[in-house]
Amino acid sequence: MPQMRLQISGLILLLLPLNLFPQADSTSSGSSDRHALYTGVGYGNNMVYLGSTISGNQPYAYGSLSYVLGGKLMLTGSSFYLPALEPSAPAFNSISVSFNHEFTKWLDISAGAYRYIVKPTLTDTLFNNFNYADMTLGIDWKILYTQVSYGGFLMKDSPTYLQVNNSRYFETPSFFRGKANISFYPYVNILFGGLVSEEIIEGTETITTTRTVITPISSSGTGSPAGTGQGAGSGQGSGGSTGGSSTTTTTETTTTTVPVTNTVYSEKFGMIELEVGLPVALNLGSMSFEADISYLLPAYSDVYYPGPRGFVLSFSAFFKIF
Repeated sequence: MPQMRLQISGLILLLLPLNLFPQADSTSSGSSDRHALYTGVGYGNNMVYLGSTISGNQPYAYGSLSYVLGGKLMLTGSSFYLPALEPSAPAFNSISVSFNHEFTKWLDISAGAYRYIVKPTLTDTLFNNFNYADMTLGIDWKILYTQVSYGGFLMKDSPTYLQVNNSRYFETPSFFRGKANISFYPYVNILFGGLVSEEIIEGTETITTTRTVITPISSSGTGSPAGTGQGAGSGQGSGGSTGGSSTTTTTETTTTTVPVTNTVYSEKFGMIELEVGLPVALNLGSMSFEADISYLLPAYSDVYYPGPRGFVLSFSAFFKIF
């Protein structure tokens, strides 16, 4: 029975939420002309990205600091804590730089590069340091907002990933004297990547064994007197002979049938995971508090490296410092 597994080389990537900053602030007049500094904290029951868990199915917490230049260029530093593995210090850190540009109201692009640095004592448990980069095309269909992202790890024979995310943004009318609203951001994300197909073929094999056997053969004999005579003199003669030795060679052939199992591997680019999520955020001007619940459904099966399945819950808070 063929089995599919994710080709990921033991490396996983976590990206900060796409709706990182308060929606109300990001659309304010002249925001693209100002510098801005944001900070954020968050907690979740499992850190999942690119079809795998980066926290080993353990809860996590993180803190981040982001500087935005002109509404287009963003520099971010983050620290991630895994209390079950390292309660007193960050398990790993990340730095990233990203750029986004809006061509029209319905078309935008973005690109980013990311560096993840894990604590040396946790490399065997989590992953090694790695770099990742991606590019994203965004299209606003009014009914839906579609993002198509293509990225890969910056290494030799790098696995690559394609994500197609469809979402819709809603918000309630303002309250608290026009200073607050609640937003909803339901989405469906489909992840594609390199999959290795493993097929086990059972059969039989005939083994022929040839053996050469050398057998010695020996022979022996005796003689009688050659003759007797009588006359003026007398005499007696005797004669005899000894035996000789030789060998024979025999070839023996044995045929045996034994069961065999062969494993055949093949690689293809296919669907890895389907994710359906519903982030809900309370926006208070320069602050945003968000809860996100999503359900993961892997599209491949592997007994030894199963993909995450089920509900993932996270909570985040973001603050604009200036």
